[in-house]
Amino acid sequence: MTPDIVNDLHPARLPAEFVMMGWQDMLAAFGMGLILAGLIVTLLQPLLRQRSRPQRTEDRIAAAATLPPAERLLALSALLTDRGRRLPDDLRHALYSGAPYDPARAEALIRTPKNANHG
Repeated sequence: MTPDIVNDLHPARLPAEFVMMGWQDMLAAFGMGLILAGLIVTLLQPLLRQRSRPQRTEDRIAAAATLPPAERLLALSALLTDRGRRLPDDLRHALYSGAPYDPARAEALIRTPKNANHG
């Protein structure tokens, strides 16, 4: 189209109610905003969740110290296994037979690094 023809065209005629914003339009915009906010929260929920930190070894040893002797040895052996170490035969015997044992020895084994020399 040439510019002369475009200038001769009349503006589009729309009803005044269609051009003006009413309460229905505001309500629809508010509803769409709520839907959008809900979608954003749903998508971001994994990032906003509080993460639990693993318990430190010393805290787990202290928690095991509050248990009765048989359960304490079981908790200490689980700690030792978590660190990739084996329970020595004498402590294994005490675990299964209920014989007395030295919890300090089990705790010392947990605290020593895995690759430390045992000589």
